[in-house]
Amino acid sequence: MDRIIASERIASVIKPDSITVLQGDFLATHVALDRLYLLDKFEPDPSEKSLSEKKNYSEEEIYQRYICNPENRHQFIAVYGKSGTGKSHLIRWFETRFEQEKPENEVILFIRRSDNTLKGTIRQLLEKPEVQEIANREVYERLVRASASVDEEKLKDMIYHNFIIEMAHDDSSHSVELTNVKRKRLEALLNNEVMHSRLMESNGPIDRMYSKVAETTKLVDRDTVAEFRAEDFYISADFYEEMLSAGADRKSEQMARELMADESGPEEAAKLAAYLNQFVNDVIQRCAGIEPGDFRQIFQDIRKELYRLGKNLTLFIEDVTSFTGVDDALLDALIVEHTGMNEGEHLCRISSIVGTTNDYLQNNFRDNHKDRITKCIYIPTDAMSEAGLFEFVGRYLNVMSLPESVVSDWAKNQARPEDYPVHEVKEGSAWEFVEISEGKKLCLYPFTKNSIRYLYNEDLRKGHQTPRYIIRDLIEPVVADILNNPMAFPSGKYTTGGENQKLLMAADRQIADKKQQKRLIEFLCVWGNGKPDQYTENGVTYISGIRKEILEELNLPVITFTEVSAPKREAATAGESKKRTAALLEKKEPETATSVTAETRKKVGAATDALMQWSGGKKIDVSANVGTSGVLRAALEDVNAFLFSAIDWQAEGISMDHVNKVKKSAVKIIALENQTKGMGLYYMPANIESVIAIGAFVRWRQYGKSSWNYEPDADCDAYFVTSWAHKIHRTFVDLVRAETKEKVPYIDAAMMTEIYRMILCGEVQGQTLRSFSMQTLLESSCKKVPGNTSHSREWLDLASLVARDGETMHETVRQYFNIVQGGGGSIVVLNEPAFNEKLSRLKNKKLQIPEEKLNLEDPVKLRRDVYAKAKDIMDRVDKVAQKELEKAYLILQDIYECYGCDEIEEDDINDFVETTGQFYAEANNSRINIQAITQQIDAIKKTAKQIAKAIRLVEDAREATDALTILLAFSGDPISRLIPFQELLKRVKSTAQTVQTKVAERMAALGETDSAISATDRYYAENVVISKWKEFLERGEDDERKHFGATGQSN
Repeated sequence: MDRIIASERIASVIKPDSITVLQGDFLATHVALDRLYLLDKFEPDPSEKSLSEKKNYSEEEIYQRYICNPENRHQFIAVYGKSGTGKSHLIRWFETRFEQEKPENEVILFIRRSDNTLKGTIRQLLEKPEVQEIANREVYERLVRASASVDEEKLKDMIYHNFIIEMAHDDSSHSVELTNVKRKRLEALLNNEVMHSRLMESNGPIDRMYSKVAETTKLVDRDTVAEFRAEDFYISADFYEEMLSAGADRKSEQMARELMADESGPEEAAKLAAYLNQFVNDVIQRCAGIEPGDFRQIFQDIRKELYRLGKNLTLFIEDVTSFTGVDDALLDALIVEHTGMNEGEHLCRISSIVGTTNDYLQNNFRDNHKDRITKCIYIPTDAMSEAGLFEFVGRYLNVMSLPESVVSDWAKNQARPEDYPVHEVKEGSAWEFVEISEGKKLCLYPFTKNSIRYLYNEDLRKGHQTPRYIIRDLIEPVVADILNNPMAFPSGKYTTGGENQKLLMAADRQIADKKQQKRLIEFLCVWGNGKPDQYTENGVTYISGIRKEILEELNLPVITFTEVSAPKREAATAGESKKRTAALLEKKEPETATSVTAETRKKVGAATDALMQWSGGKKIDVSANVGTSGVLRAALEDVNAFLFSAIDWQAEGISMDHVNKVKKSAVKIIALENQTKGMGLYYMPANIESVIAIGAFVRWRQYGKSSWNYEPDADCDAYFVTSWAHKIHRTFVDLVRAETKEKVPYIDAAMMTEIYRMILCGEVQGQTLRSFSMQTLLESSCKKVPGNTSHSREWLDLASLVARDGETMHETVRQYFNIVQGGGGSIVVLNEPAFNEKLSRLKNKKLQIPEEKLNLEDPVKLRRDVYAKAKDIMDRVDKVAQKELEKAYLILQDIYECYGCDEIEEDDINDFVETTGQFYAEANNSRINIQAITQQIDAIKKTAKQIAKAIRLVEDAREATDALTILLAFSGDPISRLIPFQELLKRVKSTAQTVQTKVAERMAALGETDSAISATDRYYAENVVISKWKEFLERGEDDERKHFGATGQSN
């Protein structure tokens, strides 16, 4: 490598997309694919088995046989494969090669992916002389107008509203139909401003269509398809409420409710997306200003003109999605043959090579287009051989160390292999080289063949072992690492996957610096062969297959291993890739091996015999604590413990709470096939492999006293256990996870139960869970149900049930999302993203978990208990909500009866308090003997606002359609606010009746004479009192009617 040049060239050379790579760099990095498949008809996703039964071809064979088209036939060839497999690269290479070797009478049209938009593609066509010369000028001028730039917001708005127009004029001629009612509801939904904003968001459906139509500077996924997706119409509870708040009309509200349904919602969303996708082509054509037949006409005119000139046409299209909106018309043009019924049209022969993805060909090509494909070229994800992989990496490393001008000159001079430029190696001369054609050798620095092989197999996940991802995820990060961190390379970004135990032990003994120790182990296991040995060959020392001078060059410590013979070069081996379990085998290392008594050997021998008999078909007993059965039982417990400790559960996405629940279960993870008693989640098969694995743990405990330090064969046992653990690693992890699509994880049930507990115990109040957050849940006090509440008996019973295990459930939720950091596990942090995602899903579903989704038969009791508690809640919440409503409404009826109406606000309550105070004051002044209730009146005055709110809460709850909303309304115990008000109303009503009676009696008594008092004086005094009461009662008549009913005494 030349670091100076590479630092400048890496950005321009390391581009996963062939579109933006310079022609010289493209040719200089090209590596022939030698595992391509020719299919007579399209297969959506060919399986490994089906491909193994087919012959594979090299790109040279396909080029000679089909691209050169020696038989001069009509061809419509589809080149397809998954994203990143190199379709565009292959088509570009075919075109480049054919351009140099084509016959004189062959015309080539090459449509690049450009920016992968319709306008960019039209612009390319307009630049072709063959298009500029077409006779139909009207079509040509339309294309010129269609290629013009349009304001982004304006074009997006045109696209959006044209879908609404298409729906309004739908003539029901499409394969996916909606009823008139459903279509009007969908139209209303699209006209809703909240939904409009959502669909217009970045990466939303309208943005996806815009990105495939208009040229844009924004980075766009090349494999984006201009279409609606089901998830574009998924409606959450929060989104629905946002629509309502913004004033959604009835039709859009009805459509949104249908999309919210747990069972039918996703299916309904998928249908709406499929329905709208039928209009994509029409909408894009209208917005671009072109006619459906324009592209058919263009290619027909081109072919007629070429026929007149005695020429043929070969068309290369890197990506058919560049014709989004007109792809149907394009394909119609390409499938028209020049012979047979079309012979009279005087069309030239056309050979089309078109690139597309599996999904696009499957879902966007009409059946008649698929049927007219003459050949499919399928590129699998592993189209390169191992030798091709080494050459691929070597060529990229070579080109980035060459000045652009050197590569460009080579390309201009016909890019002959014998003239291929090779850079002067300034860094990495001691590293490996790969030989290419013409005997040229390319330096692999900063890679070795082992590292390329290892990173390809271990770091690139299945489906990503393609050129695009090799460039992006393998070459680029390693090169950037060596350029940016030459003295700290490798910088710890690489997963080693597990190391040889002896190598780890040697590094641990010889290197004190833990960082350097980790660097060296990483380098020897990824770049080397991972073996704890060294050898000398031609005076050069190799450590784990790495030249010693390379370690020194990278400032890595040099350690010593046992000297072995140099390997035969023709049999060079790949690095081992055992999993991390090797590093987790417990290392208890006394200075000398533990001594083994004859008795112990006999005990182990008996256990081994029992295992051998078991492998031969005999049942095995592991239920006792003594004898051979006890030895085997202990070994199985060690297997369980080892597997639990050997797996990084957090890395597997499994919380330690989950793991601990399984650990505490009476049902063991590991059991033996054919064992006499006991159950397990995984049964080790009765075969020799299981015998060796269990036998290793027998010896680990009996010989090594729970260590791998014994003689003989401790190393072999440890190595085998490591390999075996790696083999069953995924099965073991899946058994602990125990999650299926049919059942929800137990944490969903636990969180649901905890939230209901908080609601029932009064810790959560409000009409929705919108503001309910992770912090709310974690900060719960786990308090019991207060004893002085006014809740219904059913509410209190359910609250007591869920509160009984409240602390345990709360701890489950808290522990589940904890992440342990640091080797000692002393640092614990909360996995907030996972917590919030899970909480958001539960809230969106309004805490609803269908009973069939609960794993009530979970073999792990602690998980089963969580599901059972969730079921208890779900069985009762509807009844609890109903009883709470009934109790509250009985009280409200009393209040409404007293007021004579059912609309009571805070001002009404304050007016009542004021009038009542005046009433009692006047009674006192008039010496009418009634009991004062000043404290009760003051209490109502202070809580008037809360009483009014409580009334609204109850009324809103009556309108609710789900139990959760009702329980939320009653969580703050609004009934307790209403009862004192109800009691005061009743008391004042009764008192008013008493006062009226006494006033009537005084009025009747005015006619009587008392000799002891002057008649005049007595008449005057009583008349004053009666007049005052009459005035007060008349003045208060309206208030009395309002507060106590229409007639007073009759109430």
